[in-house]
Amino acid sequence: MVKPYIKITKDGPYMAFGIDNITEKIIVADNAGISVEYADGKTFKVKDAPVALCRCGRTKNPPFCDGSHLKAKWNGHETASFTPIMEQDSAEATRGATYDMLENINYCAFARFCDAKGRIWNLVQMGGRAAAEQALKEANLCPAGRFVMLDKSGNVVGDTLPPEISTIEDASVGISGPLWIKGNIRVESEGGKSYEIRMKQTLCRCGRSNNKPFCDGSHAGSHWKAGE
Repeated sequence: MVKPYIKITKDGPYMAFGIDNITEKIIVADNAGISVEYADGKTFKVKDAPVALCRCGRTKNPPFCDGSHLKAKWNGHETASFTPIMEQDSAEATRGATYDMLENINYCAFARFCDAKGRIWNLVQMGGRAAAEQALKEANLCPAGRFVMLDKSGNVVGDTLPPEISTIEDASVGISGPLWIKGNIRVESEGGKSYEIRMKQTLCRCGRSNNKPFCDGSHAGSHWKAGE
């Protein structure tokens, strides 16, 4: 069996290898509009391998490519750095009592789990078991891997996820989100170079990100909805 990985094609779709199906995860918000959990949505069966997944945002058969990129006015040029994301100039650190937190805002997917219970930055600095556990929970829920939590020995603390590709739907605001790539799935650029392998990351599927192939939250500002 082929180990799952994703190949980016020039001005074309993502080619996903070693994947049997694509799942849908729906962001669930509380009464205040704060994201709190995921609900399971559809399951899209993969008939042929590799499977072509849309990244221009124009397909009428999401999440699959239907060839719309050939006529669409869009720019598929990759702009993201190959430097590990927490070593980039845009990375920042927040020191805490129990955990230290690294983050890179250029990889924000606008999922908004970090806004719950007083916001993750405040929780990290507050101290106390409850605040530390909530901060870790919010970091785990972030699909993009924007946040990395470290214990005081410098070890990464977080969920270990099996390989899976999901689409994200943001029900509370009525928009579609990125592809959620979990379980250390390798993403290879169109030029053949691999990006940093991470436990979770989000790939742009609206075609508008300024940090391609990764999501930078541009789908939210454009109110993008898959298939429309």
